[in-house]
Amino acid sequence: MSIVTRFAPSPTWYVHIGSLRTVLYNYLFTKQNDGKFMLRIEDTDRTRYVEWSVENLMWVLASVWLIADEGPNNPGDKGPYFQSERLDIYQEYIKVLLEKDKAYYCFCSSERLTELREEQQSLWLPTKYDKKCRYLTPEEIQEKLDSGAPYTIRLKVPENEEITFVDAVRGKITIPSKDVDEQVLMKTDGFPTYHFAVVVDDYLMGVTDIIRGDEWIPSTPKHVLLYQAFGWEMPRFSHVPPLLGAGWKKLSKRTGDVSVESFLAKWFLPEAMLNYISLLGWNPKTTQEIFSMSELIEKFKLSDVHRAWAIFEEERMAGFNAEYIKSMQLPTLWNKVKTYLSRYDAEYLEYISTYSEDFILKILWELQTRMRTFNEFKNLTEYFFADIADLNPELIVNPKMKVSSIADAKQSLELAIELLENDEISLDNPEEIKQAFIDIIKSKDMKNGQVLWPVRVALSMQQFSPWALELVYIFGREKSIQRISKVLKQM
Repeated sequence: MSIVTRFAPSPTWYVHIGSLRTVLYNYLFTKQNDGKFMLRIEDTDRTRYVEWSVENLMWVLASVWLIADEGPNNPGDKGPYFQSERLDIYQEYIKVLLEKDKAYYCFCSSERLTELREEQQSLWLPTKYDKKCRYLTPEEIQEKLDSGAPYTIRLKVPENEEITFVDAVRGKITIPSKDVDEQVLMKTDGFPTYHFAVVVDDYLMGVTDIIRGDEWIPSTPKHVLLYQAFGWEMPRFSHVPPLLGAGWKKLSKRTGDVSVESFLAKWFLPEAMLNYISLLGWNPKTTQEIFSMSELIEKFKLSDVHRAWAIFEEERMAGFNAEYIKSMQLPTLWNKVKTYLSRYDAEYLEYISTYSEDFILKILWELQTRMRTFNEFKNLTEYFFADIADLNPELIVNPKMKVSSIADAKQSLELAIELLENDEISLDNPEEIKQAFIDIIKSKDMKNGQVLWPVRVALSMQQFSPWALELVYIFGREKSIQRISKVLKQM
């Protein structure tokens, strides 16, 4: 049997980082088994529908390369892929359940249901439907239908039975039928509820494996009953643990800073995000942490997914991102930076594009081990492209480096100018620059920091920056002389 999985979100908000992990697990399992990964939009709850969320979902999945094999953007033979376009299908199958006596009409008003729920809550009882309409006679039902009374259709739950299913993560799960609510399957507006539509759609689309968050475990018995009522073979269920934030707090779906889009806007690499979240709840049984997508597909196993929750830490994900940045070839890294700048800071990209690529690659050579996410790029590089700032005496004077006065700094900068103006000294690579400075510093019986601290400050005028020799290599002879000379003039 060919494996078919699906991701079936409700278009109600941004894509949550926990939802992305669910998509990833579906994707990895499917590709490992040469199956089909499908995307379906469950938009029947019109009260919670957010119009832009579908477009956002498609954009996010494309941005992280988790493209469905079949769905709204690449239709096959299992559509439509929006539940709101499948209403006739649900009407057909709800009739089947009524004919089989597996469902029943409910004519209770919303006011009565509210009073029932409030009464149960006041008595600390589970909030469930009391089955008032389950035992109406056929004549009573027909009379109400003829009168045009509004109704819903509810699932008829067997009494005094045990409902059992096997979960690939949690093993065998059994829930007494008395604990299962007689769920509404069809609402008064003719739209199905999630619990009814998801079963019909999964069956008709041939879904063999359902991988979703464990918040759906309490709902699974209802789905099991529906499969049994229709006489359909059940898919395999896998419920993965939730992601929690700092202090073991739930990552709210309404918190914008845990949306996938927010992390893309902070310039996290998709491959680093996927690598990190794959390990939140899954044990690869190795000390290896950095995995390519092909390695994840090869090694991922649902049986190795933990039952317990996992902690999501943005700082930890930034560490993964830094490792990916370090491993890139410089031209590739520059192309990545350009891609992110074009999306999030086109003005800065246009500004720095007037400089040579060789100059920018030298900057990236130095920053590659310092940069954790691409949104740090601008702050870390602005001084390379801008005019040198005015002299800051408090910064360039540093007694710990034996630079006790402006006069000391001036002496060191003049020595640097002497070296840089010597055309016989090569500045083609960092090692040659290092040797040249060490030799001239020794010849003057000075300390390294005595010279290199003022040079670093003169070239960057930053509290924190690459060290002096790296800056000389990046700026080159002419630009280094120009910057140091300007500081000397200010002295």
